[in-house]
Amino acid sequence: MPTATTDLDIDLAELLGPLLVAEVEAYLATVAPTPAWRARLRTAIAEAHTSTPRGTSPKAPKPWWHDAPAPVHTLTDRILRRRPTVPVTARQYLHLMDRYIRQHGWTQGRLWDDTGAVCVLGAHIQVLAAGYGTPATAWQARLLIGNALGYQGTPVPVDTWNDLPTTCQNDVHHLLRAAAARA
Repeated sequence: MPTATTDLDIDLAELLGPLLVAEVEAYLATVAPTPAWRARLRTAIAEAHTSTPRGTSPKAPKPWWHDAPAPVHTLTDRILRRRPTVPVTARQYLHLMDRYIRQHGWTQGRLWDDTGAVCVLGAHIQVLAAGYGTPATAWQARLLIGNALGYQGTPVPVDTWNDLPTTCQNDVHHLLRAAAARA
């Protein structure tokens, strides 16, 4: 028999998942995507869905997911044809975002560029698409980031803050660590 907490988590995921998708779509509407940009977006999303984190050789640098368990397809995932997910806390999710940006780079004015660098929202998408967390976890992490911006005296949406000319990559890492510390 499900508990009240389980029912609440499911309801939040069902409610907040579409909100995050709507927020991404609203951001994309401001970027004025070209057909080539849309093709790169589709390719990046497809790669994120098909690639699963795996170990690397000892000489290679550690991947951004190095201490998190890899998503594994369960029988239920196979039957329902859904991607596997690894449950993580909002704090772990924020650390994964930070490490993703450290490994792939950071950009402004777009979700990601040709080199793989991402903005904060792009890091959200990549971590979630790699199978870490749920839309509810991503939303909770986004709220923590917004709160951290408020505590820093910059009460603006993180997408706006990311694209400010005064924001640099070190600011992004500091913000993500501050948000994770408050989780």
